[in-house]
Amino acid sequence: MGELLLVLLPAIVLVALIWGLATALSPRSSGVSDAEKYQRDLADRSARHYAAQVQAAMAARTRLEAKTRPSQNVQAMQSDLATARKYRERP
Repeated sequence: MGELLLVLLPAIVLVALIWGLATALSPRSSGVSDAEKYQRDLADRSARHYAAQVQAAMAARTRLEAKTRPSQNVQAMQSDLATARKYRERP
């Protein structure tokens, strides 16, 4: 029994020492924490939502301007008609 302790005890101590050194010298996890992942995901979703809102607002503005302002061609045609009326109305 004494000889078994003389062999196992140093072996266990040696294994524990090697494990401790390997654990201490191994690189730390440089990964991203769950909280940081959540923050990045939240920022990404927020940016996508903001971009969608801007796109929807621009589309609504374009539709509104198309309804309220005549196009360049219509304006030019009306200008040409007004000029033609002036010449016809001259004595």
